[in-house]
Amino acid sequence: MKRRKLLSVCIAASLLTLSMACTSTVQEDFFKKDEIKNVILLIGDGMGQNQIKAAELYKKEKLFLQTLTQQTFVETRSANEKVTDSAAASTAYATGIRTNNGVVGRSPDGTELETIVDLAKSKGKSTGVITTEELYGATPMGFAAHANSREEHETLLLSAATTSNVDLFVSYNLSAAYKEIFTMSGYTLVENAADISECSAEKVFGAYNINALTPSMVATEDVVAFDRVVVEALEYLSRDSDGFFLMAEGAKIDKASHSNDMNAMLRELLAFDDMVKAVVNWASDRRDTLVLVTADHETGGLTLKDGITSENMFETARGGGYKYFSWSGIHHTATDVYFYAYGPKVDFAAYSSFGEFNRVKNIDCNKIMRDFLIA
Repeated sequence: MKRRKLLSVCIAASLLTLSMACTSTVQEDFFKKDEIKNVILLIGDGMGQNQIKAAELYKKEKLFLQTLTQQTFVETRSANEKVTDSAAASTAYATGIRTNNGVVGRSPDGTELETIVDLAKSKGKSTGVITTEELYGATPMGFAAHANSREEHETLLLSAATTSNVDLFVSYNLSAAYKEIFTMSGYTLVENAADISECSAEKVFGAYNINALTPSMVATEDVVAFDRVVVEALEYLSRDSDGFFLMAEGAKIDKASHSNDMNAMLRELLAFDDMVKAVVNWASDRRDTLVLVTADHETGGLTLKDGITSENMFETARGGGYKYFSWSGIHHTATDVYFYAYGPKVDFAAYSSFGEFNRVKNIDCNKIMRDFLIA
């Protein structure tokens, strides 16, 4: 891969909390800030620290996202709760304003907020929103719509289709009625995900069976791999000489964690990691792209116990359950999540509301995106 080389890096004691002691990492030849015209935000919904650690243990090696050298932690709370939901978390990332749980694209007093998508469009850039869940999910809608409740699915889709500044929407399959909302609003429906990169329409919509493929599964026109969809979108968006903004969400890490399903969680997180690798590989051949990787919150309160390995991970305990890991519940938690950056040098401390290197707020991530988009 161009402009990157593997180094063995031993992180200083002050950074041991990042779990990066003596590991092989991707070392960037940092791009210049004034060269950046594209910003890509990749969100692993529900992807907490222990979800990542479990996937690393299962895989028996570092995940690709763990090899990115620029890392910090994100505090994930909402305006009215210590534990956020995806609607408030997405709104914080998209707008730089914290709102109440359940609210999408609005402040706590109901004011519609400008999103990072709106800013990108005002700078003449193309924009895209991708998710592995239905498009009316709280995370994608935080970047494209406004509603008082995340449960107002039709309101959210109408808002996204008629008033958003999103040029490209890609999601998991939607009903014919929901698809019609977008086609009636001027979006061109692309039936085959492999055709996205070839599409010349100004506004594109695609809904596919996006799945984390197991070794026994084969990608077809009906079953699409997450990384393939995102690369197709990158080829479409990058035709804009002014640049682009893209948010892509791996939604089903969260769904699996809500169900305390470790097997499904691992499958979804590893697929998300494959997508991150594909995006960084794409960006490494350029010098104009900032890639950010994070989560909206942790889900399930996953705890890994001493002695856990790939071999014994699913060993059952005498009293039931698993011997080497447990879940505290089926809901979100307030645990900090990781935040990774690739491309230009990002001074996390300069953007942190805490004034420190090792921690930022979710709204601080928006500051970073805005700063690089208008550089």
